[in-house]
This record gives sequence, structure tokens and C-alpha cells, in this order.
Amino acid sequence: MKKSVYSLMLFDEIVEKIDQIAYTKNTNRSQLINDMLAERIGMVTPEQKIQKILEQLDENFSDTLSVSQINKNSSIQFGKSLKYKYRPKVRYSYEFISSEQGKYAVLKISSRTKSENLNDHFDEFFKLIMNIEKEKDENYIDLLEHQTNHKFVREFKVDGELSQDIETVTDNLTRYLKMIDRAMNTYFSNIDEVDNNDINFLLEEIYGYYYKK
Repeated sequence: MKKSVYSLMLFDEIVEKIDQIAYTKNTNRSQLINDMLAERIGMVTPEQKIQKILEQLDENFSDTLSVSQINKNSSIQFGKSLKYKYRPKVRYSYEFISSEQGKYAVLKISSRTKSENLNDHFDEFFKLIMNIEKEKDENYIDLLEHQTNHKFVREFKVDGELSQDIETVTDNLTRYLKMIDRAMNTYFSNIDEVDNNDINFLLEEIYGYYYKK
């Protein structure tokens, strides 16, 4: 949907009440009025779709990941501690960004450790996951250039695009993050006990479980 600027004549008292409601809902005047009008005429705005997706993601991961922050109509962050030395912290975040085609989801994963050894393991894990995706998914787009400073970025220009219905986008984002989270747990639980070939085999099995042809 395209947004444009319009002039409206409104009672000051109405605008004051709108601003109060917008403040309590952590949004702004324009967005609140836009949402209210959309609801009145039976439309769903991209922002409303995003919020519903974020709320459903929160519910889908309630038993596995802890939500550290939800930014209204924008993003959600999950935090976790790995079962590895010093219990390193990992952050997952889904954000929605705009393109010419519309808004779509982006997954960002980062660690909060300063250990060079541990960061090397994170880089190796992300590389293995990308190689598996590249091999298994014929529509895979090489995102190696986006892997920097021990961070992983995965764009969902198709699976996470808002032109699809809410349930489809939510299911796609849930499945991918569950795959990544399980794969990361498996990787760090075995990294000191088995070689890379065996770990790669385990990760391929996990990927296949979530993405059966």
C-alpha cells in the first residue's frame, strides 16, 4: 500500500483524544487514525499485518525462547543462552523492512561474546547452514556477503513478504527460526566431541526435518 499526505479538518478535542490513545498504544497520531479507518472499512494495513505476525511469533516460541523486546508494527527480539562454555548469549531478531515490492521480513542473529574462539565457532556454524541451504533450496540466494562480525542475516523476500496472508508468513518465519535454533543447539553441543563432517550431517538432518520436499 502506498501512503500519501492528506489535509483533514478535525476538532481539537478529537485530536487531543487521538494523541492520548496513540501514546498508550505506543504509536503515533497518523498511524492510529490510519488503523482506525482501515478497521472501519474492513481493510488490514501492512502495519497491522506485521503486528499480528509478531504476536503469533511470540506465542509460537513461548515455550522455547524468551522475548526480550517487541517493537510495535516493526520487530521482535528473542534472547537465549547456549549450553556451552560460559553460557554465551545469542540474540535472534525478526525485522520488517521496505522495498519497492513491499515489506518483507529479515532475520538477524548475533552473539554477545568477545571470545575469538567462540566467535570462530559462530562463523563456522553460519557457513555450514548457508552451504546446506544453498545445496537443498533451488531458490536460495547467496547471502555470504551479509555474514560479517559474527552475525548472520537472512532475508525473506518471498517467504516473508507481506503480500501473502498472515498465516503463511508466520509459518515460514516460525519454521526457519525453529530450524536455526535447533541446529545451533546441536552444533554447540557436539563441537568439542565430533568432527565437522559429522556435525554437517547432523545439521543436514535437522534442515531436512523442517524442510521435507
